[in-house]
Amino acid sequence: MERRTFFENVAQGKIASCYVLEGPEEYIKRSALDALRKKLLPEGLEDINEARLTDPDANTLIAAAETLPFMADKRLVVVQECGMLQGRPKGYDEARNAASLADYLQNPPDTACIVFYVRDKADGRKKLYAQLKKTAEIVQFMPLEDREMTRWIAQFLKKLGKQISAPTCQKLTFTAGTELYALSGELQKLAAYAGDRAEIQPEDIDAVCSKTTAYRVYDLSGSLLRGDAKGAFTLAHALQKDGEEPLMLLALLQNECRRLLAVKLLRAAGMQPDAIAGKIGAPPFAVRQLYNQVTRYSESQLRAMCDACMQAEYQVKSGEMPLEGSLEKAMLQLLRIRREEKDD
Repeated sequence: MERRTFFENVAQGKIASCYVLEGPEEYIKRSALDALRKKLLPEGLEDINEARLTDPDANTLIAAAETLPFMADKRLVVVQECGMLQGRPKGYDEARNAASLADYLQNPPDTACIVFYVRDKADGRKKLYAQLKKTAEIVQFMPLEDREMTRWIAQFLKKLGKQISAPTCQKLTFTAGTELYALSGELQKLAAYAGDRAEIQPEDIDAVCSKTTAYRVYDLSGSLLRGDAKGAFTLAHALQKDGEEPLMLLALLQNECRRLLAVKLLRAAGMQPDAIAGKIGAPPFAVRQLYNQVTRYSESQLRAMCDACMQAEYQVKSGEMPLEGSLEKAMLQLLRIRREEKDD
């Protein structure tokens, strides 16, 4: 079932006897569970009519589902961290309990709504999951696509009395990421920072938003391209101080160099920034900035940057170069390549 269909059905009172809520998008998944709670549980009687179970055995789950609701049509039974759907059960035999539940869930009571709340994805090889695919509503909560994300951000800010343009949305998600729990906090910060202003501006994001590791590496590569050695090394040291592994940062830097080369080649082929962004799967905001930057470099220079990062990573993994200092050595090589380009 699509998540939109789920929310529409709940709003209309079309409640199934059993759901599996799964997928990596936890914010909307949690909102789906909250929507069920609001629809099913009478105000003031929520705790009486809801059972919250953590990896229960079959008997415990069935007992909770068979308990009649109090002054409500249905009792809500929420099952989290179910070992019969993900991982390993704790303290009970999985095969026997899964068989009992599979049999029970073929005809669950009308007085209960059983919700299996799964962090990320359930294990499709599990026997209980195979049964639930036949008898329950499986609702997938996948990351939002670009248009959905822009709409979600706009709706969130509208509740706070603010507006935001689509390009500024792109800058926000590129800067702060697309995880909705974290993003909701960033939006609240932006709304507070904007004060009496109605619209969120790009500079507001620079001023108050937390930056993802990927964005900080993007900043680092930008500093290298500008020849700002001091700024680049400051960023690199800050990232490592925050616990980021040099090899991972080196891989991200290599990806940035490849992105630069791709933008250079596709621009030469006549493609515009938004089309390039779609082609290489990069944020349009970032590609629009790179579109002009790459004109300062030849194709051979950008290929040399990619090769320098690749060589450094290979030398670390092969033991030819110690991990400590490997990122800095690659950065120095990129700066040398830039100077050679400038001298040309």
